[in-house]
Amino acid sequence: MKKKDYSMMSSEIVKGIGGKDNVSFFTHCVTRLRFNLKDKGLVDSNGIEKISGIIGCQWVGDQLQIIIGQEVEDVYETICELEGFKREDAIEEDTQSDSQKKKRFSFKYLLNEVIIGTISECVFPIYPIFVGAGIIKMFATILGPNLLNFFSAESDVLTLLNFVGDAGFYYFPVFVAWTAAKKFNTSISIALFLSSVLVHPTLVGMVAEGTKFTVFGIPMTLVNYPNQLLPSILMVWVLSYVYKYVDKVCPKSVKTAVVPVCTVLIMLPITLCLLGPIGSYCGILIAIVAKWLVSTVGPLAVGLIGGLWYVLVGLGMDKALIPIILNQFATQGYDDLFWLSAIVATYALIGVAVAFAIRSKKEERAMNTSSAITLILGGVSEPTIFGCIFRFKKAMIWLFTGGFVGGIIASILNVKAYTIGTGNILFFTVCAGGDGSSLVPGIIACVAAFLVSFILSMLFGFTDRSERQVR
Repeated sequence: MKKKDYSMMSSEIVKGIGGKDNVSFFTHCVTRLRFNLKDKGLVDSNGIEKISGIIGCQWVGDQLQIIIGQEVEDVYETICELEGFKREDAIEEDTQSDSQKKKRFSFKYLLNEVIIGTISECVFPIYPIFVGAGIIKMFATILGPNLLNFFSAESDVLTLLNFVGDAGFYYFPVFVAWTAAKKFNTSISIALFLSSVLVHPTLVGMVAEGTKFTVFGIPMTLVNYPNQLLPSILMVWVLSYVYKYVDKVCPKSVKTAVVPVCTVLIMLPITLCLLGPIGSYCGILIAIVAKWLVSTVGPLAVGLIGGLWYVLVGLGMDKALIPIILNQFATQGYDDLFWLSAIVATYALIGVAVAFAIRSKKEERAMNTSSAITLILGGVSEPTIFGCIFRFKKAMIWLFTGGFVGGIIASILNVKAYTIGTGNILFFTVCAGGDGSSLVPGIIACVAAFLVSFILSMLFGFTDRSERQVR
């Protein structure tokens, strides 16, 4: 975006908040402008949302937050320059108003502001990486031997497209460590260093070979970290406290050398032995609960997993379920729980992605349409998960509802998945094995999942108006 565009946007924002004189304090964080205002009644929330480049706005306590994304710092600087505001340092994310502190221990606050809000703010700035990588992977899928067969699996072109596309997701822990470090106001360089450890070839190789390993004598759980989100965010969150403490107690004369080394040595066992495996443990717990649900409530289990599947994927918790799925295929020749849930969930996700692209603002439509296309044709879900599902609570609700309905229908109709397949528009074909009796019921369940999530998304949208009105 050019400078003149920031100037125009800045003027419209100031007008929308009731003018310069209505501002008592103005700062920003990683993705949002934050205004403390004298008179809420002067704010035009709907008008602000219509400004080109604005993702949304909401009241958090007595503070108006305008969501912009990765250009927020440039917009902040422009507003300060045009209106003469005093420049403030980017706000620390744990700085809360009294009303926020009162809500700290409520479940709604924990879910919306702490979990979903944190993930959204850490992921959205790197969203273009997923879109670009997803499109490249889509080209590899379309041009490869599985579809148009323009290139063989061994061709240099297909190899290039595959490893370049994979890189965008493989180094996810490193990318998200950068944004998380900005959010938690800690050392970006150390966050990047520690996250690089998670994807180092030696560690990845030990996990692949099942090699037992200890960190300073503490047993390390073998976890495959590439493509994962949660370990990196948790690591940087803890790092923000460890780094601050080490920096505080370390003598100034040796800080440059001692602080990085001590911080890393403290963080290594915490990350590799405690924080890193959390996603894996949660996945195992989900598998236990799901099997219990199957034995007690039957179809409801497939519905619940179908509704939550892509949330689990986004958090990396699905990795713990893959061995169970593969064992199902090996022992009984099909899966009628986890992978079946993943199939119907894919069509629910497609429904949300298509509606999201249709309803997008003009300046975001091309990017969101690309995300939908990469999902439909290439089976690449990350751009939609992190660009839509984790950004908007309503998107998560519509996804859950579609997956839940599709999962229950699939279970009631006794649908089975007979192979792994690819998570694109043709995913339903994995139900064509066995005696063929699962194919038509499988299509019915997938269509139902798509229609429910698509219709709900189109009817009710993705932004929560109750959060955006002036209170």
